[in-house]
Amino acid sequence: MPTLWTIEKLQAKSPQEIQSLYRNAKNPKNADNENARALVDLILEHDLLRDEQGGLPFDHPIMLEIEEICAAPEAIQEALEAAEQGQPPLAGMEHRIVTALGDQYGGNYTTHHAGRCIGAAMLDRGWRQAGMKPMPKGCVAKTATVYVRKGEK
Repeated sequence: MPTLWTIEKLQAKSPQEIQSLYRNAKNPKNADNENARALVDLILEHDLLRDEQGGLPFDHPIMLEIEEICAAPEAIQEALEAAEQGQPPLAGMEHRIVTALGDQYGGNYTTHHAGRCIGAAMLDRGWRQAGMKPMPKGCVAKTATVYVRKGEK
């Protein structure tokens, strides 16, 4: 008989155990499993999908949404334009993440993840890392990586 999860049972689990339960429940083989869907909903509803330090794991829906936003051609174009002006690429496209996620963006490693995701797009396009720089006023992230074209200093 499958385990019927309650919030109390889940709260007694470690972050690693909850991540494991979540990943098993999200497995495509469980797509039609009502109990698996209920477990995923319970974990997300009570904000239990965290890593040991309190951040969001990379397979958290918020992190996946950040990846999707950063991969959008329009976001990449804005990142490239920011880089051409000597700004961190994140500065050019962060507004898209803020619009989509609101106050869910800014803590729990979300700004770091956004920088990593848009940075991967820059590397894929032949740019290289060139240090860190403060983000413009009004941005959620405080600092971000700057990129230059390969061969430039």
